[in-house]
Amino acid sequence: MDIIFSASIIAAFIAGMVALFAPCCITVLLPSYLASAFREKKHILKMTFIFFAGIAVILVPIGLGAAWLARIFQGWHQQMYIIGGLLMIVLAVLSVLGKGLALIPMARRLKPKVDPTHPKSVFLLGMFSGAATSCCAPVLAGAVTLAVLSGGFWQALVVTFVYVFGMTFPLFITAYFYDKFKLAETNFIKGKLWEVNIFSKTLFVHSTNLLAGVVFLLMGIVLLWLGLTGDAYWAPSYQVKIGQALNAWSFKIVSMAQQFPELLWGLIIIGVFVYLAYQVKKMSKEN
Repeated sequence: MDIIFSASIIAAFIAGMVALFAPCCITVLLPSYLASAFREKKHILKMTFIFFAGIAVILVPIGLGAAWLARIFQGWHQQMYIIGGLLMIVLAVLSVLGKGLALIPMARRLKPKVDPTHPKSVFLLGMFSGAATSCCAPVLAGAVTLAVLSGGFWQALVVTFVYVFGMTFPLFITAYFYDKFKLAETNFIKGKLWEVNIFSKTLFVHSTNLLAGVVFLLMGIVLLWLGLTGDAYWAPSYQVKIGQALNAWSFKIVSMAQQFPELLWGLIIIGVFVYLAYQVKKMSKEN
């Protein structure tokens, strides 16, 4: 039994990474993140922290025992997909127009050398992703149960945090190298500004905003289809096979990780998180 407890932190971290590729997670979380990244263009690592915070606001309370919250999200899963699909379509239109969500001041019309950021929009997308991916909560609940039995509230809090960090860890790594190698300065990310005349009205459409709009639109269509057909947990056979392979891989990794103490894994994972946060602070000063 002690061996299982000693692997709870690293198991939660790996379970989070595997959960990212679950049908209900990757369908919502990954497209939301990518579309947001296309819009932000710069400081992607900082945006990833905001996205992570939005997810954590939903999943951490569930992991700490707010079972009623998980039941609400799961009970209204179909309706949530429909609302989310409509939200994504609205975001698609706003992205093409270079505007933000209605809950924040509208971004200025996109012109050369203007690069508006929308942290509140990214945080909201993170919250929606956390709510829509609450079907992954049983994995989180299992890991937290082990933590509670072996250590209490604070260990449960650490395990919950590690799980959510694991779910977004691939995004953090991608964002880290994106900012480190300054990919925002490449021609593809800089894109082009197009002037479009519609009914004697001139609109400025940026290529990366258009790409973000396409991603949001496709995501909205998929979410509406899954919600209206009542098949929100559907996944193609190839994705099921990938999930099975990831599960088998994760069991092997956890088995090897059991040879090291839980405290060590906790320090390593939290250390990586702190390091990434330091890089955000450092990059902010440089800019």
